[in-house]
Amino acid sequence: MARLLQDPSKLHPSEWYTANRMQRASTESQKSRQRRVGIDLVHDEVEQELLKEAEVLEGIIALLGRTLEQTNEQIRRNRSAKYDLEMDLKDKFTALTIDDYCASLTNDTPHIIYADNAMKLEGNFVSPEDWIDFSNINVEKADKQRNNSLALKALIDGVLSQTANDMRKQCEMVNAAFRNRVKEVKDAKDKLETLLAMVMDETASQEKNIAALKKAIADKEAPVKVAQTRLEARNHRPNVELCYDTVHSSLMSEVQEIKKNIQRLKDALAQAQTELKGLSRRQLSLEEEIKVKENTLYIDEVLCMQMRESVCINNY
Repeated sequence: MARLLQDPSKLHPSEWYTANRMQRASTESQKSRQRRVGIDLVHDEVEQELLKEAEVLEGIIALLGRTLEQTNEQIRRNRSAKYDLEMDLKDKFTALTIDDYCASLTNDTPHIIYADNAMKLEGNFVSPEDWIDFSNINVEKADKQRNNSLALKALIDGVLSQTANDMRKQCEMVNAAFRNRVKEVKDAKDKLETLLAMVMDETASQEKNIAALKKAIADKEAPVKVAQTRLEARNHRPNVELCYDTVHSSLMSEVQEIKKNIQRLKDALAQAQTELKGLSRRQLSLEEEIKVKENTLYIDEVLCMQMRESVCINNY
């Protein structure tokens, strides 16, 4: 316990670093998600959970900071108590050595001397009661700091356990929101790709239809030219031969019928071309929406989730 409190750098630095790494990952996730575009730039569940995570981590880091300050102060007090005990022990060892020397002196001991000045009591002398109190105070101080240290160690264990649980719980909330969001985006992307395939099939079909209509119109050109050439030639019949007979009436009807058919084909062609333009616009819109989903998936699944997976929150 004393060794733990004497070195604050050993006070479970992994929790401190984990909280800071989680905070950086949370902040980077929020920044990365600002690069979403279009309709996907939405304040969704992931954003809400990331904001909650930022608040949780800010509180955890502040709590760990305060706990570390408490620990540093307790270390200072422990070292002060330890220093007082060591000085007291050093003085007592010196005094004991002197008393052992004195106890060993006899009348036959060489180098004994007269020391009249030793009879004077200097002001540094203390009473036996003060001598006992001094050591007792040092022992009580050390014992108090030891008990404080044990209480602080229990507090630290509780703080580390609670902060680890809080981080893990909120981290899982964020990760679950990310997984749900990624699934939603993937489902939406799959639907868009299905629609895009259908539009492209319709486009191909419409292009074939347009080609067939153009061919049908072209195929009508020769018959109408033949009928009109016949009418033009018959208009040059002389005198009474210029008769509006059955043949002429049939040719007129044929030309009118062919022109009606051509007009119907042209109307159908115009409608088909309009629909083709609409399909092209729809295709471009779907492709743009798919790019938006791909961008969102890259941000959420690759940038954010992989970065968050690199941060491991250990059990305490």
